[in-house]
Amino acid sequence: MPDFFEGKPADISWYPPDTDEKGKKLGEFFNTTAAPPKTVERVGKVMQELKAKNPDIKNWGVLGYCWGGKIVNLVSQEGSAFKAAAACHPAMVDPKDAPQVTIPIMMLPSMDESKDDVNGYKQGLKVKNQIEWFDNQIHGFMAARGNLEDESVKKAYEQGYSMLSNWFAENL
Repeated sequence: MPDFFEGKPADISWYPPDTDEKGKKLGEFFNTTAAPPKTVERVGKVMQELKAKNPDIKNWGVLGYCWGGKIVNLVSQEGSAFKAAAACHPAMVDPKDAPQVTIPIMMLPSMDESKDDVNGYKQGLKVKNQIEWFDNQIHGFMAARGNLEDESVKKAYEQGYSMLSNWFAENL
């Protein structure tokens, strides 16, 4: 896994960003160390290296969680190194990104994502897509915040990964 944050990840104590101070620190992190344009450039370099080391792999997919969902949207545009994409509980969903996406894309938002932003995004897509809401799950349920000891979370987690597996099998 590439270290896109150069050993300086966001402090877990900033999550959830439920105070002005936490929100400010997290916002600063996303505008500096984790700035999406900076990361898109890094993804390109990683893909060049992966393709050089794995010339037999013809089709690549990309999956992002939270902040990675924004990155997925940006690397799924014209000239993408990927054939299919997916984003789980994506952060920074912007309907203006959707018309630029050029490959099939799946999105699995949680109850914490903006319905207006996700619905506007879906309306703007011009490519094959699948957007499935997990309205009873928190942001992060398919990653670091997923409490798999809770049966309802475990069931949604398994359902989500099954959907992702099928998506990539159909589109790669």
